[in-house]
Amino acid sequence: MDVTAWLKARAVELGAALCAAAVLIGGLAIGVPFLRARIAETFLYSFCCVSAVLIRSCLDLAVRSVALALRSLRSPVHAVRLKPSGA
Repeated sequence: MDVTAWLKARAVELGAALCAAAVLIGGLAIGVPFLRARIAETFLYSFCCVSAVLIRSCLDLAVRSVALALRSLRSPVHAVRLKPSGA
């Protein structure tokens, strides 16, 4: 997966999380009864929606960085070939 595709996927996830949080907080603002009964849980869930996406993105980026670093360490260094002295 290239960088552009990765960024698009994370943007879609973040957009969905922000939309879910906006719907919950908007519902709380207009006075939806089952949300007003659980104000703390509504804010906590909204915060967790967004922070989970951000934490997942950071972890994914960290794992990809470590994998890239390991891959670059394992790549063989171009061997220097010595020519025989008689050639």
